[in-house]
Amino acid sequence: MTKQQKSVPKTGFLKVWMRFCKLVVRVFYRKFEVTGLENIPENDGLLLCANHVNALVDVVILQASTHRQLMPLARSGLFFNPFLKPILNSINAIPIYRRNDPGTNTSQNEDSFVKCYEALANNKTIIIFPEGQSHSDPHINKLKTGAARIALGALQTNKKAPVVIPVGLTFSRKGKFRSDVLIQYGTKIDLNTTINVESFEAVELITDRIKHALAKVTLNADSWEDIYLITRLEKFFALRRGKYRKGHLKDRFNALQRIIEAQRLLRIYEPDKVRSIVSQLRGFERLCNCCGIRDYHLTINYKPVLVTINIMRIILILLIGLPFAIWGIINNFIPYQLTRDVTRKIAKGPDQYDTASVSFGLFFFLLFWSVQTYVIYKYFGITSSLIYSASIIISAPFALKLRKEYHIIIDNIKIFFLFMRKKQLREYLETKRKDIEIELARLIRIVKRLPKLEDTINT
Repeated sequence: MTKQQKSVPKTGFLKVWMRFCKLVVRVFYRKFEVTGLENIPENDGLLLCANHVNALVDVVILQASTHRQLMPLARSGLFFNPFLKPILNSINAIPIYRRNDPGTNTSQNEDSFVKCYEALANNKTIIIFPEGQSHSDPHINKLKTGAARIALGALQTNKKAPVVIPVGLTFSRKGKFRSDVLIQYGTKIDLNTTINVESFEAVELITDRIKHALAKVTLNADSWEDIYLITRLEKFFALRRGKYRKGHLKDRFNALQRIIEAQRLLRIYEPDKVRSIVSQLRGFERLCNCCGIRDYHLTINYKPVLVTINIMRIILILLIGLPFAIWGIINNFIPYQLTRDVTRKIAKGPDQYDTASVSFGLFFFLLFWSVQTYVIYKYFGITSSLIYSASIIISAPFALKLRKEYHIIIDNIKIFFLFMRKKQLREYLETKRKDIEIELARLIRIVKRLPKLEDTINT
């Protein structure tokens, strides 16, 4: 068999793999947004440097975000996994040998780097996670020097600089089914340097540039308490004048970045005011949680027309979607529960939940769907089995939609009757929220008078 003939099945697998990645993202995430695709060149070697917060799923998400076939750099230990090895080989993954991994020989990285240089010379796309391993920290971890060494090595070997682009992955609720994910491709990183490209100083310089570029496309808070604070503040700003932001994830990301910088400045110049607003926010949230009230409930004006529209909406959902949703629940309940329960036991942290959920979900759903279809075929024939197979695939999205709508409808009905019985409660909460908004407006005016964070650090 010739080399060209061998490449045909591999090319076919790559097409299937890329479609599979898009399908996984469409099923697992509620909203998937990609920005900065205009920064990706068409005919150049490309080195993507991404933050690493969701284990193996990060590669799936990144592949779903671009039409270019990605060659991920993966730790060598994954190639010993009997399930992952054929997949990694088929997508042209390149092994990286780390010092901390038992039984590895780091000298083999020379061969891996040569493969990277060759791929970049042939205008391929390599994805690397400079942090080295997946984590659940609210900020970028210290970067390894591998990305810089590959970029500078390719420049020296190929006599042509690869395009190095930072990629930020931001999850709204990491580890939660049907959360949101934002992929941001940043601008090209400058590889020009007056230092010898083979020197340690050149590697450190490019690594520092990659870190600063990644910081622009990722959220970098000092702690999870700060993440809580900025997300709560962002909701308050978004809900001002009774309107919640339903726009792009990029807009929300930009708002969160601005709040992070403002919060850091205020902690330097006005620490007491920061502690005060955090205390007020926590008190307001505890009160809302105690009553089962969400932020948007305080923006709803329960007029007869709005109530009638919502009732009609519920009726339409029940008449049109309910039969399909019930059929989807009946056929998918067991694999769904198994996937959720096994994932919770196996996943060691939030950064591993999505990977475990996708892996076990594929196994359990395909297993149950295959067995159920076979049983129908055995007793009712090929036509019935094909119709049944199509029905369980079509009804699954209805089940997911009903799952979401059910919670929204029940919550809205409960809060409607709660506010009908206790009108003073709503007035009290609206007053408390308005007091917090007034305090936030004061803090914004203070921030505008303060020097920028970079100037404060440099002084």
